[in-house]
Amino acid sequence: MRIWIRRIRACKYSRETIRKTFGDGNTATVIGYPRPATVEGALFVNGVLVRSLDMNDTYIGTEPLHPSEVLPTALALCEENGRTGRDLIEAVVAGYEASMRVNDAISFIERGFHPLCAAAYGIPLIAGKIWGLPKEVVANAVGISGARGFTSFVVNSGAISMVKAMGLAATAADGVFATRLAAQGFTGPSGTLEWLASKMKPSKEGFAVDLELARYRLPRVAFKRFPIQIELQAVAEAGASLSAQMKGRAQDILAITVETYPGIIGRVAEPTKFRPQTKGTADHSLPVCLAMALLDGDVTAVQFEKDRWRAQDVMVLVEKITVKPGESLIAKLSKGRGASVEIVFADGQSLRETVEVPEGDAERPLSRASLERKFTNFAVPVVSNVGAERVMSLVDGLEELKDVGELTRVLRGAGKQNPA
Repeated sequence: MRIWIRRIRACKYSRETIRKTFGDGNTATVIGYPRPATVEGALFVNGVLVRSLDMNDTYIGTEPLHPSEVLPTALALCEENGRTGRDLIEAVVAGYEASMRVNDAISFIERGFHPLCAAAYGIPLIAGKIWGLPKEVVANAVGISGARGFTSFVVNSGAISMVKAMGLAATAADGVFATRLAAQGFTGPSGTLEWLASKMKPSKEGFAVDLELARYRLPRVAFKRFPIQIELQAVAEAGASLSAQMKGRAQDILAITVETYPGIIGRVAEPTKFRPQTKGTADHSLPVCLAMALLDGDVTAVQFEKDRWRAQDVMVLVEKITVKPGESLIAKLSKGRGASVEIVFADGQSLRETVEVPEGDAERPLSRASLERKFTNFAVPVVSNVGAERVMSLVDGLEELKDVGELTRVLRGAGKQNPA
């Protein structure tokens, strides 16, 4: 069975390009490869992998953000510098909290940028924390990174290309470079967020980032059950439930109506999502993901690997789907991610399933068993059953781990000697 990193062309292309750009290295791990790489190579390729798998977590502030995309940076830097598991935890918390607090303070999407821009302010804190840099140096690193870290939201619009997967990985590499510059004495501007808030429409007065440490954002992070866009989790869950109730009557379906939130509709049910041409568009398509859930009883990474979303029976069902705002959902939870799906059959019978809070949401967390199953489904092909169990054991005891390298060595697995 091929390992996941080989199944994703964006990772292959990234790995080959990074090797030519940065050369060989021996300080950081690329997941699934025994041979170590440079820090920049590892954090970039692993970052592309994290985003490509579409199983990353989500924080909803002014808009959806995937804070788990900062993990490859913290992991690579801790490995290179021989840091402990506790150091890794602290660095991850710094990156998460900074990114999420910026996300709370300002909408990048409203200004034409991607929410991942928030990480431009979190990555230098990760590097600064691991390297033990003075706060003045870190402030300059944040200024350098923040002034450069703007990614257009076009990466998630229309037909989605591979650039979606490298958005934060590129921001992270640039943020680490910015911190290296600042450590040498390079200075950066202050007030980059304030400038953005006041100069770019819609302008925002009285801009401020909440720095109160007593109010952590981490408990509000949501996990995904399905490897698709976070706002499709409720639709897929409803579809999987209805699949069991349909009892093989898919060919008798006359019409399918989905009710959800207007903002969600604009992102996952626009015209291009009804006829996706790429995997990146398909896993952000409400009609396609719902059709697969109804037909197969689940939405999995294997379906996307095998181009299930292109199948005729999926496309036939897609054509029967209409999407509209769900007034009752909005009235009950004004800022939710729920959905209601109604199926009408040719004989006039109907089925309806409503999921107000999807499994994995901070208000309805995944169980330990669900998390382990999600992890092992992806990890076993890369690091084996024994390796997957070892990774979970090390993560359980991460706070006491003396050397992060013990964890990353297991993550290398037994793949081909093909460095980043």
